[in-house]
Amino acid sequence: MDNNSQNNLYRVFLIGFFLILTLPLFNIQPWFSPPAWGKAIIFRLIISSLLFLIIWQLISKKTKINFKDLSNRKNKIFWPFWLFVALWGIFLLATIFSLDPYYSFWESPYRAGGFLNFSFYIIFVILAFLILQKKDWQKIWNFSILIGVLVSIIAVFQQFNIFSKTIIPYAGRPPSTMGGPTFLALYLILLFFITLSFLSKEKAAKKRLFYFFALLLFLYVILITGSRASYFGLFIGFFYFIFAWQKNFFPLKRKKMLFVLKILFGILLISSICGIYYLNTKPELPNYLRKSKIFQEISSRLSIDLAFAEPRFSAWLISLEAIKEKPVLGYGPENFSIAFDKHYDPSLPLITNDWGSWYDRAHNFLFDISVTAGIPALIIFISLVGVLFWRLQKVKEKEPENSLICHGVQAAFFGYLATNFFGFDTFSTYLIFFLLIAYSLFLIQKNNNLLVSRDQVSANPLWRSGAVFVLFCILVAFTWFAGLKPLKLNKEINWADHYAQTDRCQKAIEKMEKDVLLSRSIIDNYAKFKYIEIINKCSEKIPGLKIISAPKVISVLKEAAQIRPYYTRTWLFLGNFTNLLIENSEYFKIKNIEDLKKDAYYFFEKAKELSPKREELFIGWIETDLLFEQYQAANEKAKLCIGLNPNYSQCWWLKGLSNIYLENIEQADQDIAVSKEKRHNINSSKSLIQLRNAYIKTIEKIENSNKKTEYYKRLADVYERSIKYLDSNNFRYHFSLAYIYKELGEYEKARKEALIVMQVAPEKKEEVEKFLGTLSPTINLKSYGY
Repeated sequence: MDNNSQNNLYRVFLIGFFLILTLPLFNIQPWFSPPAWGKAIIFRLIISSLLFLIIWQLISKKTKINFKDLSNRKNKIFWPFWLFVALWGIFLLATIFSLDPYYSFWESPYRAGGFLNFSFYIIFVILAFLILQKKDWQKIWNFSILIGVLVSIIAVFQQFNIFSKTIIPYAGRPPSTMGGPTFLALYLILLFFITLSFLSKEKAAKKRLFYFFALLLFLYVILITGSRASYFGLFIGFFYFIFAWQKNFFPLKRKKMLFVLKILFGILLISSICGIYYLNTKPELPNYLRKSKIFQEISSRLSIDLAFAEPRFSAWLISLEAIKEKPVLGYGPENFSIAFDKHYDPSLPLITNDWGSWYDRAHNFLFDISVTAGIPALIIFISLVGVLFWRLQKVKEKEPENSLICHGVQAAFFGYLATNFFGFDTFSTYLIFFLLIAYSLFLIQKNNNLLVSRDQVSANPLWRSGAVFVLFCILVAFTWFAGLKPLKLNKEINWADHYAQTDRCQKAIEKMEKDVLLSRSIIDNYAKFKYIEIINKCSEKIPGLKIISAPKVISVLKEAAQIRPYYTRTWLFLGNFTNLLIENSEYFKIKNIEDLKKDAYYFFEKAKELSPKREELFIGWIETDLLFEQYQAANEKAKLCIGLNPNYSQCWWLKGLSNIYLENIEQADQDIAVSKEKRHNINSSKSLIQLRNAYIKTIEKIENSNKKTEYYKRLADVYERSIKYLDSNNFRYHFSLAYIYKELGEYEKARKEALIVMQVAPEKKEEVEKFLGTLSPTINLKSYGY
């Protein structure tokens, strides 16, 4: 291949890398939502195109890879490179033997993870290491730092409500283009230390000014994100950067300057500890501090009580149990939720619904890797980082001119691991982390000559041209089915979600049913759950929507269960919507209720298999028992639910309902009182309807007049609360209450309620007169104003 062709091809690769590095900046709606999804799709498309080009070069024998150097154990790059390949291999095995291999491979837009994306990160590192020349690495990092500066400026604009018509403002912690403040902080920490090393080494004034400005901006934005994990990561990385600083680093050649720097850091550390102690022991702060919005945001995140009141610590305990069950290959990439649900324990501190009991990440890289890919994967990952660190240390000793850069990369690794001890990655953080790995490989072995261009290329036989054509067809198919099509469908989902949020629910549902659900793509499961989410959201604005949509929702959920059978929430939703269908069987003219009964029990049993200690599944299951008059079974399940989590108010509430049906009226009163203490809203529409139905149905079968009177008293209280808390002008409530007062012998109260009916619903005058006639045939309506 001639030099011009070679240079042109190199420019194409270089442009591809620069395009990839711009991705963290973009969050274009509705394409890039969730934020990581659109970025990951574009990343796939660019990397797959570059991969096609390099394979084309290899097949055409215009380029070759020097595998002899890679297989030589004496080569400095041998262990880091093959550990990196081994990491990909162990994740491949974990995907093959995953409980849900389809989800492990593709994942969904929610996190934009999955083995496919992980493979592209691996390819990105290998391509960058093999292709990028020494002269362009500095350009790559300068460009990455510039993108980081722009991302940070957007965060500042969000913080101070600048360009609010274009950039969505955030009253609290700004996420910039990352989708979350913690992701933004981790992204900037990865850039912070490499920028710091460039600043320490650079002599040119303009570049030093650029690096200095970037550092200050990164530090400020990390602080306003309020991410405690990033504060910890920043401290660990900076601690290493300062105290492992060697005296031969440029420009600090003198021991005194290094000593002064360490003293200053020590003072800063002690001041920070004293400041945190002061904030946690002195609730009354000076006025100038209390008025500072930024200080309030940061100080609120430094609360020691808040730091220890974290449900993630309980999630780590659950992770340990999961690792014991599958220590070798784990549950499969992206399947942390399966492991978490199976070992979920509501008795653990702060793990209940008040904090959110559904986890798809452990918020700790050690547990995330171990649970999803196994302990061997964790060992390989730690070994990879350790070997890279060790090799970079060797470079520091032998190449003084690169010591400071290697030191900054090491500090970035420390900061990354420390931050991710309490967090997890997204696309943009993965991108910079893997770029650091590629850069480390470059620093360890420069001018590696692993990718060699051929000056003279022999004529290509026909099979090579055919192979290139087949690869091109695969590239086109992949671009459509794994890139453009799901990206387009996700755009339609985002439009539907926007319509739902702006009270255009009918349009939202139509778009989902016509433009999304009828199409088939790799994000089918995600699309179906977004449809359920929109139905639930719109049901708050459109009365009866949930009931009307129940048959369609059940059909969609059954399809979702086939795609992702180990997802507990699918079966829970199926059970709950089937209950809704059973409750409204007359509306749908369903004759065979027994089939629905079997379905409901089956769905909840499946949920119990996947998450045996979930309080939510017991709630739906008990409601099924109540619908089919299995009152003793409902009572037993409610007791089991209370045993799992005594603070879960719904368990006490349903135990109370079951005791009403079982005619244990005093015990029912106690259970309902406990549910109220535990913050169950006993005056909500659903609660009052459940109570009303329970009392009425039980009254119909009670023969003992004294017990019936007790039930009537409680039923009267239900209607009184319905009038007070739901609708004081609902004539049905007043008429029912009048009838109950009549049964209780409280005729004056019955007359008052009946006359209220006549006030709010004059068309019921004749019925009211007949009712009053049953109380006293001689009543004079004129005396009441009629």
